[in-house]
Amino acid sequence: MSLETIDKWFLREVMRWRCGAAIAWSVLCVPVMSALYITLANLQPLHPLTCIADTSSCILSSSFISSVTVIMIVTGCFQFYTKNTYSVLPTVSISRVSHLAQLLIPSILTHIALCTGSGLVVAWIMTCLLGDRYAGLSTQQHGTYTVNEYHIFLVLYGGYTGLMFTVSHYIHHGNLVVFPHTQQGKFAEARCQLIPTARAALGHVLWQIKYFYLLYFLSGEIFQDFIASTLSLKYGPGPRLDSLYGLLDVGLFWQALLVGVFIQLTWTLGALLYKLYNTEGYEFPISTMFETFQNKCLVDALTCTKLPLLQALGFQDLTKLSQHSYVRRRELFSLSQPGGHPHNWNKISSVCLSVINELSDSVQEVNWKILASAPVRQNNNTEKAGVTTTHSNGETTVEGENKSTVRERIINGIKKRKVLTFFTWESTESRSKSLFVSAYVQIWAVEALAWLVKVSVTEDLFGVVQMSLSDIISAVLSLHENVEKHLKLTGGVARRGQRDTMATTETLYKHQLQTALKSSVYMIVNTFGSQLLEVGLSPDTEKKLHQFLEYRE
Repeated sequence: MSLETIDKWFLREVMRWRCGAAIAWSVLCVPVMSALYITLANLQPLHPLTCIADTSSCILSSSFISSVTVIMIVTGCFQFYTKNTYSVLPTVSISRVSHLAQLLIPSILTHIALCTGSGLVVAWIMTCLLGDRYAGLSTQQHGTYTVNEYHIFLVLYGGYTGLMFTVSHYIHHGNLVVFPHTQQGKFAEARCQLIPTARAALGHVLWQIKYFYLLYFLSGEIFQDFIASTLSLKYGPGPRLDSLYGLLDVGLFWQALLVGVFIQLTWTLGALLYKLYNTEGYEFPISTMFETFQNKCLVDALTCTKLPLLQALGFQDLTKLSQHSYVRRRELFSLSQPGGHPHNWNKISSVCLSVINELSDSVQEVNWKILASAPVRQNNNTEKAGVTTTHSNGETTVEGENKSTVRERIINGIKKRKVLTFFTWESTESRSKSLFVSAYVQIWAVEALAWLVKVSVTEDLFGVVQMSLSDIISAVLSLHENVEKHLKLTGGVARRGQRDTMATTETLYKHQLQTALKSSVYMIVNTFGSQLLEVGLSPDTEKKLHQFLEYRE
């Protein structure tokens, strides 16, 4: 009977319960947030007693309880579907066209429709709790039923908020699961992130609401006329809401702001809880005697590429092991019986060296491309000679044109268009993002190896670490050199005010990797000193190591 793979086991035994707990807590937060919403919606600073009475009567009413129940169901269904959209490794687009084209994927289009529909439903339910001015598609004025433009405005704004949430979720990589640098408890982390999350939701709503006002001013008449003609309703005697004077309504702006913040904060809080639960550390066994768990050890988690979240948790556990667990380190340094082979150390160290060398080769390749694409200055004589050669060898030029295919000429012609170049241009920044957006794996691998090498002086009784010490030093120094070159070529500075979560994370990981590499090399150097030159390093590696031995890096 074949054993269950570690990724399927993790999804069934661990991740299912973590996602369920995150969804449950996000649903349980809805009544509290709904009560806060009603309090702010009925806010009357000049009449506090009236405000308290209206708020209390609304919260204790049966309509409020039923409305909150429906919102809880909608929120639970929304969070259950959205949990499949989160990713540890985001899709990196090399151009603006590919960045926008990802929204056309069927699964993402379904999520966009779900977000928009959920926003419409939540806004419709919340407006029913605000009184006659905002509740219902029609209102009675002077004995006749007229179109309730305020209700239409708030419901459409709820759908717009859901649509913008999807844009932020994919375009600005709000679905990116980022591991915290310092691991804390879930409650403490949620308490620390609550106020920044609320502040970010308010800022996002203030940023997006101005565009909705502009859209409603330009096209709001279409929706109003459609509803009026469908329900055979007339407009009230006052100014229409799609006019400039009608939109200058402070009360309407306040209610729209509250609806937007409620939807944005509810869904963002669910995303926060999902990330907190699924980035919580998990302890994998180094080895096991049970046959059913033979392929569910730490090395299996480190090599699991089907589920990047599981691989990340494996490297996170390895880092904790290297720093805080003497018992597990002793098991890692132990020899197999019978045979006396360091299987545990060989497997784990080879995986760490593999991911380090893989990133080192990728960074080196990108550095070469950046150097190759850099503009080269030419003097006037060279330019003249080039022009002369072009004219004198006219036959060669014509012959080269004949060899070029029609497709290449069309592509080159498109790239020369300035408007199209704006969307198709492949920047070096996108190449850098693809390198370092998942660099937390290499950061943990480097830190874990450095700590294990350091403690091996006193804990490695069989000298298993010393056999691979030269490979560790060579890999870390090579990656350090390539990262330093990359930072010099690209500048390594993030643009201010960028909303892209991936861009911010990539910049953070890039500099954390640089710091981890330098501190890890110095940790090894301070432990062994000049004895490192006797472990059989290559001349190039010894030259790099001398910079650290002399403390010149």
